[in-house]
Amino acid sequence: MKLGLVLEGGASRSLFSCGVMDALLEEEIFADYVIGVSAGIAYGTSYVSRQIGRNLELSVGYMHDKRYMGAKHLFDTKNRSYYNKAFAFHAIPKEIVPFDFDAFAKNSVDKEVIAVLTNLNTGKPEYHNLPCDDWDRHIDLIWASCALPIIFKPEKIDDNLYMDGGISDPIPFRRALDDGCDKVIAVLTRERSYSKSGALSETLASRIYSKYPEFSKTLLARHENYNRSRKELFDLSDKGELFVITPTDTTGFSRTERHPEKLRAMYDDGYNTAKKVMPQLKEYINK
Repeated sequence: MKLGLVLEGGASRSLFSCGVMDALLEEEIFADYVIGVSAGIAYGTSYVSRQIGRNLELSVGYMHDKRYMGAKHLFDTKNRSYYNKAFAFHAIPKEIVPFDFDAFAKNSVDKEVIAVLTNLNTGKPEYHNLPCDDWDRHIDLIWASCALPIIFKPEKIDDNLYMDGGISDPIPFRRALDDGCDKVIAVLTRERSYSKSGALSETLASRIYSKYPEFSKTLLARHENYNRSRKELFDLSDKGELFVITPTDTTGFSRTERHPEKLRAMYDDGYNTAKKVMPQLKEYINK
């Protein structure tokens, strides 16, 4: 049996996923295959390294820190992104809240850990295995998967430009199934009742990136693609073919939320929700 874990993005809302993943680790549920977009895969690496509580510590302790994110970093010619790559993706994992690179390498030897990126030229998703022997590339792939239009600049990898994987494949459960997962746990960062509407920011972004016409088309169709993906996911879940875990309520919770108490509450919702459904989850995995 090959167990897959699929992680939706959502920036700060992904604290819900962090709570879920810590509950899974406590129950010794270790996926053979982990795939995610944006913050989903960024936080998912701590699940692979089995560092319970690490994501909560770094988020509650540092997301409100001006070194972590803010408009000043967007206008910094060395950064050009709302999030500060040097601090959030280098100083924190290497020094402040250390990421256990050795444990990640050990635990991913016989597993697949995949970041989803969107290619600017094709507008299509690409699926990149996160290496355990090239940490600069590892970090660059995650950064590219998180690169939201307008507030990030595109990330260049192997002569191609990439942005947020959630633009083209927001919930990559289909890829997990295609890659041979027999069981799939999908963790979303919006409640089941949520429906995405076309946003002014996506219309603006499609114009900003107009020299990449396929990418612009994908941006404009993003909300339709997202809602269609969710419908298919829940249809499969209702048939017992997948297991989906969703937040209770994300109303009023900003994508760039940084208030420690609200972040902690979102994490707690994920942890408590996962514990509540754990009997059903184990039944699904073992049947």
